[in-house]
Parts: sequence; structure tokens; C-alpha cells
Amino acid sequence: MARSYQQIVNFLQELDKRLNKKFDLFVVGGGSITLFYDHQNTTLDIDAVEVDARILKIAGEKSALAEKHKVYIQKISEVGFSAPKDWKTKTKLLKDLSFMHLAIYVADIHDVVLGKFARLEARDIKDISGLFKNGHINIDFLLKRLNQNTKELMNQEYKNNVKLAFEVIFGKKIIFRQGQALIDQSHA
Repeated sequence: MARSYQQIVNFLQELDKRLNKKFDLFVVGGGSITLFYDHQNTTLDIDAVEVDARILKIAGEKSALAEKHKVYIQKISEVGFSAPKDWKTKTKLLKDLSFMHLAIYVADIHDVVLGKFARLEARDIKDISGLFKNGHINIDFLLKRLNQNTKELMNQEYKNNVKLAFEVIFGKKIIFRQGQALIDQSHA
């Protein structure tokens, strides 16, 4: 069952109380959407990049804290997050909540969308559609970030997902020319 904003906040506040030193937490995926962009969004877990082992011990999938709050921190590798290499420079510090030991950085929404393109399940399409409908996505900037995502642009499945997402969600046809994604103006 998906978790609400308040459940996630309660979980993170209790995690913060259990820590004895400062940690940075780089949140991507649905967790970043729920915490920063759309408090009505729900998520199954909090995907974070390169999480410290101490945090995972306290707040990972099988932890007592996760069992109590029915949410957990899922570690993903930076390589596994399908965004351009400079994605951390575009993160935003979550300032709405105050923590003693946690500094939570959320990925830029365009980079979150690029990450969702990699899997592009029904839940991802719903998340991206909601973000677009609520004015969080700038198509031109998304296309720019997509073209900076050179590693993923070599992956045919990723490119197919991009084509599908742009057509279904944004009503735009994407073509790939010389390693770059372009909006097909002949179908505009």
C-alpha cells in the first residue's frame, strides 16, 4: 500500500531522532515527488542514492522503524538512477521540515522524470502525468536534460520508453537523430 506524505514525515522524524551524527540523504523517485513537489502523491518507499549503511540499518526495508511506519528507505546506486551525471548539483534541500541530523536533498523533478522513464510502469506514467498536469514539468528543459543523459540514450529500451512517455503523457512525438532526442515537428 502506498504511503502518504504524513506517514513519510513521521518516519523521517523518528529516523532523525535515532541518529547521532549528521547525514545527507539524496532522495529520488516517488519519495522526492511526495516530499517536495506534490504532498498528495503517495509512494511505496523512499528511493535514495548511496545511503549510509547506518541509515539502512535503522530505516531499511526489514528494520523495526520500517515495520512501525510501513515505509522504508531503499538504497539505489547512482549508476541505477537514470539521470545525467550532474544531477546532484541540481538537487534542492528540503527546508519545510527541520531535522537535527538529516539533510534531505531531493532530485530536480526533470531528473526524477528521467529516472521514471527507465522503468515506465503504470505508476510512473501516473506520477509523470500528475506532475505535468500540475505544471511541474517544462518540456523544453526535460528534453535538454534528456539529451544530457548520454548513458541512457545508448539504451534502446530507454529510448522506446521515452518515445512512449512523450506521446502518451505530453502529446509529442520524439525522434532520435545523431544521438539526440528531438520533438518531431512534422507531427506538431
